[in-house]
Amino acid sequence: MVHRETDRRDTKRGGNQMISKGILPMPTYSKGRGDKKKTNLLSLNVFIHLHPFAKGKCKDDYYEIVKEFVKTLPKYKKIIPSYTIYFNNKRKKDLDNYTFPMHKFLMDALVKGGVIEDDDYDYVGEITTKFGGIEDDNYVVVEIKGEEL
Repeated sequence: MVHRETDRRDTKRGGNQMISKGILPMPTYSKGRGDKKKTNLLSLNVFIHLHPFAKGKCKDDYYEIVKEFVKTLPKYKKIIPSYTIYFNNKRKKDLDNYTFPMHKFLMDALVKGGVIEDDDYDYVGEITTKFGGIEDDNYVVVEIKGEEL
């Protein structure tokens, strides 16, 4: 479910403002074995209690999902990512808990893919997250704004 579109805009300072959009699944983790194995949506509350090997696997699994999206992005000097999160049920959720793993894993993928040099505040100075609604699947619409290198 990876989708991408771009929009190039001239800024008043003469630089190229690039806007890239993607629709990505939310990070998940697996629990149990065999017939009892279940895949769940990953939140900060779950992530902090996972074994270090399981944390690494979650991050690696998400990279495998988003790497094709990352390969299509231009190189940026600095970015402002915006997230609109959609959930597949009406159960109330804390957006911060679901933004953390998705944002952190995606920023690490952007650094690994050479899209941004680092993911500290010199390169990612602002993020926004909002609730998009209830849909059939859990997913996030990612919008990355920034000036191309």
